[in-house]
Amino acid sequence: MIEEKEIYILAKKFFEEEYGNERTRIHSACVIDLAVKAAPFFDLDEEVFIIAGWIHDMGRKIDADTHPEKSIAFLDKFLEANPEYKAKRELISDCILHHGRRKLPTTKYGKIMQLCDAASLKHQTYKDYLKKVGKINKKGKN
Repeated sequence: MIEEKEIYILAKKFFEEEYGNERTRIHSACVIDLAVKAAPFFDLDEEVFIIAGWIHDMGRKIDADTHPEKSIAFLDKFLEANPEYKAKRELISDCILHHGRRKLPTTKYGKIMQLCDAASLKHQTYKDYLKKVGKINKKGKN
């Protein structure tokens, strides 16, 4: 189970300590779920998606419009505390910087992350959360 992996626990703890927004936590977990499920089909490292998934929206804490760029500072802080993942920085950065629709990713990781970020809005866990907080109607529209 992905939630039991050491990197998942480590990155989630970092997210919760630095940001902790409930909606973003659920969204990030959904992005990770989708990306990790896709990773084996492309022979990709799921750790990249786990770290990127938890960090990709943290920059919203600073500025919503430029949050991908702002999220890189959080990535660097995470990597400083966890240097064993520094070799994956370029791939994680591509996922973070290009997860929205504004820019084209430069790696397979970034492309998958971009797709999973968009698809996460239709993930059942995310839709259940929106329904719980009254942000979605009974027909499933938000």
